[in-house]
Amino acid sequence: MKKLFDFFYDEINFKEVFKDPKRLIGYSFIVFFLAIFGIGLVYLNQIDQFYRNETPYDEPDPAKLFKDVELTLGRKVEGVKVELIKQPTEEMLKRGEEIYKTTCSTCHGEKGQGDGIAGKGLNPPPRNFAEKDGWKNGRSITQVYKTLQEGIPGSGMVAYEYLSPSEKIALYHIIKKFGTDFPDITDKDVAELDATYKVTQTYDIPPTIPIGTAVQKIVSENDTLSKVSANIVKLLNDPEIKNYVSDPELFAGFLLKVSGKGSDLENLLVSNYPLNGVSAKFIKSNSVEKKRFIEKLLSYKF
Repeated sequence: MKKLFDFFYDEINFKEVFKDPKRLIGYSFIVFFLAIFGIGLVYLNQIDQFYRNETPYDEPDPAKLFKDVELTLGRKVEGVKVELIKQPTEEMLKRGEEIYKTTCSTCHGEKGQGDGIAGKGLNPPPRNFAEKDGWKNGRSITQVYKTLQEGIPGSGMVAYEYLSPSEKIALYHIIKKFGTDFPDITDKDVAELDATYKVTQTYDIPPTIPIGTAVQKIVSENDTLSKVSANIVKLLNDPEIKNYVSDPELFAGFLLKVSGKGSDLENLLVSNYPLNGVSAKFIKSNSVEKKRFIEKLLSYKF
């Protein structure tokens, strides 16, 4: 390094530089080169730091990956008569008005102009039913029914699938009143609506429970089953029990089926012979022996 500085000192007459400052321009290229070289060395030395990913890994919460179901009771949903799709009854329209007032008006406004108080912060804003253009799914009865049934992803319009077909059709007729040029309902529209959503058919909605509750119930039942199974294994190794059992496998299966039915256990053993795995010795035994056997079984709490 000393030799390098000596070389520059010998080659560069610094006194001449101060006499003629323009000569500094030529020497500045050397300084620029050395600066770039130095920056390059620093960059190569710190390259691992520059490209290190500092973003922490955020494992998604499985509980947020799906929408849980609500606790609901099963019910029968009556289908709608074909003629009521075009001309709903006053009772249907009254129900439609109730649903609109309690469910829809907070966003869409009392007159359907999209100016409800709850819709002011929504993006996109709630639909103005008086406007003809911009309907995501369209304005025919089938298209509006689709919106009510499925909602519109990416907007504040959620699905109202829990409403019955009669209620959704009534709600369509209420919405239709807010516009002046809604398309008429044709026989083709009625056929399409029924073919797509089976609105004229009566069907049963099964009861549902939240997934978390269902998981807890399954775990609890399996835990109980595990304890019962463990007790049955111990029971089958009891000499007093084995004395009256001809097929341990059938007998274990029988006990699992009748678990908790101790009050009628003797009749069940007799009536299901020989498919329950007990031997003929049990059938021929007297009432005292049968009673002792039953008490022994129940002592294992299967």
